[in-house]
Amino acid sequence: MGVGLFLGGYYQGTKQNQDSVIERALNQEIEDGTEDAIGTEASTTPSSPRPSQSVELEDDKRIPKNVENLRELLYRAQSESNPILRYASFAKALENLNDNNLEEVLETFETMPFGFEHMQEYRMLLYAWAQFDPINAIEYCNRRASGMGAGFATAGVLEGWASRDPLQAKAWVERPENAGLDKIYNFGLVRGWASRDLNAASDYVFSLEGGKEVEKLVGILTEEVNKQGFATATNWAESLTEEQFKESAFSSLSKRHSRDNPKKMARWLEAHAEENYAIQAMDNLGKRWSETDPETAINYFADLPPGKGQEMGIKSVVGNWAKEDPLAAGEWLNEREAGPELDSALSVYASAVSRKDGAAAMEWAISISDEKLQESTIRKVGQEWYRQDKDSVETWLPESGLSQGMQKVIRNPPKKNWWQSISER
Repeated sequence: MGVGLFLGGYYQGTKQNQDSVIERALNQEIEDGTEDAIGTEASTTPSSPRPSQSVELEDDKRIPKNVENLRELLYRAQSESNPILRYASFAKALENLNDNNLEEVLETFETMPFGFEHMQEYRMLLYAWAQFDPINAIEYCNRRASGMGAGFATAGVLEGWASRDPLQAKAWVERPENAGLDKIYNFGLVRGWASRDLNAASDYVFSLEGGKEVEKLVGILTEEVNKQGFATATNWAESLTEEQFKESAFSSLSKRHSRDNPKKMARWLEAHAEENYAIQAMDNLGKRWSETDPETAINYFADLPPGKGQEMGIKSVVGNWAKEDPLAAGEWLNEREAGPELDSALSVYASAVSRKDGAAAMEWAISISDEKLQESTIRKVGQEWYRQDKDSVETWLPESGLSQGMQKVIRNPPKKNWWQSISER
C-alpha cells in the first residue's frame, strides 16, 4: 500500500480543503427512507451482485428500499460505478457498524485493495469502527499495511476516535512506542477533536513543539472555525499571537475563499498587506483570483504598499496571466518601473513565455536585476528554448556572454516527466 491512502485527507488537506466526496458523505445523513437492516443475519442469494459482475446503471437503480442484508448492500456499493450512489451506499452500510456486523463488513473490504484507489471507502470504515473499537481498528491498519501507509490509515481511525473520546485518543498517540509516527497521528487526532471541542483541540495544537506539521494542524483548526462563518474565522486568525500560527491560519483562509470570493478576501487582507504573516495568503489570493480575473487582481496588488506581500501577489497573478494572455501581461510589465520588487514577476513571466517563444523569453530573463534569480531564470528559459529550437540557441550562445558552464547546462536540458508537461500548460 502506498503512503497516500489517507495522505490527501490529512497532510495535504489541510490541501485543499478536503472538499472530497468522502468528507461530505461523512458529515451528512443519508436520507433514503430505508429501514435499517444492518446487524441482521446475513444470507447469500444467487441474485446478489458480486464485485466481479458488471452492473448496468439503470434509472431505478438506487439504494435498496428494503435491504434484506448487509452483505447485499455492500456488494451493490462495490459494483456501483456512479460515485454518488457508491459512497452513499457505503455510508448507509457503515452508519450502524458494530461488533455484531463487523466481520461481515470486513469480508467485503478484504476484496478491495488497501490503497489509494479505495481511500474513501476505507476512511469511512475506519471512522465508523473507531466509534466502538479503535484499538482493533488500528491493529487492522497495521495488518493491511506497514510504515507510513499504516500510519496515515491509523490517522483515519484517530479522527473517528477523537470525535468520540479525544482524551483517550490523545493518550494513545502519546504512548512512547508511537514516537515518530505521532506527527502523522496528530492529523487525525486534531481533526476529530476539533469537530467535537474546538477550544480544547486548539489548546493541544498550540502546546506542541514543531515546525511545518504544527502549522498544518493550525490549518485544520482554521477549517473548523471557518464553518462558523467568514467573520468569525478572520477574527480568530487575527487573534493568534504566534506568527507561524497566524501565517498558517491566514494561508488556510485564503486558500478556502480566494477562488470563489476573491474581492472579499482582498478587502480583508488589505489591512495586513505589509505583514510577514500575510505573505503566503497574498500569494494564494493572486494565484486563485488570476484564474478568473487577472486584470482586476493585478490592479489590486499594484495599489498595495510596496513589500513582500505585494511582490508575491503580483508574481502569482503574472504567472497565470502569462499563460492565458502573454501579450497583455507583457504590456503591463513594460509599463512598470524596473527594479528588484518586479524581479519575481519577470522570472515567472519569462518561464511561461519560454514554452512558446524562447528567444523573447530570454530577453525578459536577462532584464532581471537580482543576480541569482537572473541566473536561475536564464538557465530554465535557455533549456526550454533548447528543447524547442536547438539550432537557434546554438547560434545565440557563443555571443550571449554566458559562462561556459552555463552554456553547457543549457545544452543539456533534463527530460520532463509527464506531470511537469501537464502542469506547465
